[in-house]
Amino acid sequence: MTRLNISALFLLTALGLGACSPALNWRQLSLDSGRVQVLLPCKPDQASRDVTLRVDQQEVTVALQLQGCEASGMQFTFGHMTVPEGMKSSTAMAAWRLASLAPLNLTDDPQQQGNWQLQGALLDPQPTKTRVITNKHHAQFVWFAHGQNIYQAAVYGNYLDKGLPEAAETYFSGIKLP
Repeated sequence: MTRLNISALFLLTALGLGACSPALNWRQLSLDSGRVQVLLPCKPDQASRDVTLRVDQQEVTVALQLQGCEASGMQFTFGHMTVPEGMKSSTAMAAWRLASLAPLNLTDDPQQQGNWQLQGALLDPQPTKTRVITNKHHAQFVWFAHGQNIYQAAVYGNYLDKGLPEAAETYFSGIKLP
């Protein structure tokens, strides 16, 4: 083989190996004091803050615990909060859903909504999944309840990102309850 052929072969091999390396480095993590296992593609940062949920004509402030990270141009988040005393899980989950979708300035209902299956999650409220695509954003969310807690997992990206649906499906299918 000539030196040029060897160089070309080396380059093609290197490119092939690079194509095989995963863009998302999925890892199993235990969150919410071990109550939930999630599969994330990156090491998450943690934050907590108070959020305001609008329920009927009232505003209720709730502490939100949030983990999130960024990989391959997408943001992956996982949040949870305790259902406020005297409030149903379904009411809190619906209010959180509205608060999460509000910043996306939707003029129509989300493009896809529906039930989502998670073994061990309460059936009332039924775990839900929502997909939103605007002229700037693509986001997918799931909400579910377990015990006195409600949870949200989300993936955010550019509206042109064709890899987001597959990444979201991997992320959401990796959520496990004890």
